[in-house]
Amino acid sequence: MPANNSDRFSSVVSAVLGVAADQIDDTLSPDSVDTWDSLNQINLVSALEQEFGVTFVVDDLGRYQSVVRLKALLKDHGVAV
Repeated sequence: MPANNSDRFSSVVSAVLGVAADQIDDTLSPDSVDTWDSLNQINLVSALEQEFGVTFVVDDLGRYQSVVRLKALLKDHGVAV
């Protein structure tokens, strides 16, 4: 298991979207990743919830369609990435 939250975050994004972990940065979004569709948005959010032991509000999830926004969402739930 990766040692820090940043590595854990990258591992989840990599696994769900099929993007190499070293290519994950704050600019990634559905506009730049072909595999980031609505289903994988749900899969990504679910995997992040499981990895970090948090629960997100369903109504807000559509606004978090970028790496930088997902990191902000985790921060709002007490997880620094």
